[in-house]
Amino acid sequence: MSELQGRPEYQDTMRRLEAAKRVSGSGAEFWMAREINAILGYPTWREFESVIDRARAALLGNGIDPSHHIVRTHKLMEVGHGAQKRGIDYFLSRPACHLIAMNGDPSKPEIAAAQAYFIVQTRRMELVDRQSEDEKRIEMREKTAQSFKIVSGVAQDAGVANNAQGIFHAARYQGLYDRTFRSIRKEKGLKSNEQLFDRAGVLELSMHDFQMNLAAEAISKDERKGQQRAIDTNLRIAKRVRQTMLDSNVVPEHIPLESPIKDVRRRLKDRKKAEDGGT
Repeated sequence: MSELQGRPEYQDTMRRLEAAKRVSGSGAEFWMAREINAILGYPTWREFESVIDRARAALLGNGIDPSHHIVRTHKLMEVGHGAQKRGIDYFLSRPACHLIAMNGDPSKPEIAAAQAYFIVQTRRMELVDRQSEDEKRIEMREKTAQSFKIVSGVAQDAGVANNAQGIFHAARYQGLYDRTFRSIRKEKGLKSNEQLFDRAGVLELSMHDFQMNLAAEAISKDERKGQQRAIDTNLRIAKRVRQTMLDSNVVPEHIPLESPIKDVRRRLKDRKKAEDGGT
């Protein structure tokens, strides 16, 4: 690929593709089909539309709704002597453009350059998306740790003894997973030295964070104090959160584990080091 990128005709195509790239208000990259058609050197619009159709079929064949990636629109086009006519155009997402390039004739320099360009673009966005997910997970892990401290303090103020904090928190697991703390650890395959929060993804961490904040609020406002009452409140709220998850077709005990949080921290640290030039 590096050899291709060094050739003038490939560089020109890549520059034109980069210049034609647009960004939506939500930050999504897209291209216009009429502009891509000209850059890729297709002799007719009809021929290019057939390539778009193949990309649409490929998306559909992979269980992806094509309407999320190929959106029909119209534009006014010059037809000579200052006259204009209304023609068909398409908004094309990056994955759609990638498929269009891969369905083209690689013997054409423009197509080969486009294939290289969109492979690089796709890889770049995968790295950006992964970094974003890593950062969100780190942020949610820290937020969950803070919520754990808060609800533990509220439980203590309500009368939960230090040696009963484990029972108090076990009630959350029982309510959220409909299983004991020990059972859910075994079912999820956690090692003896691993904490669930260190292997949970953003969704599962958010579930715990939401439950702990609700429980802290309810227990702190309950005028009737006592250890068992706080534990019962914690269990009741956890069951409500579980039902909310089930209503959204998410079964808490079936949420898969993610890579250890220490690996995520190391990955982000390595990326930052690389961005800073290895210093």
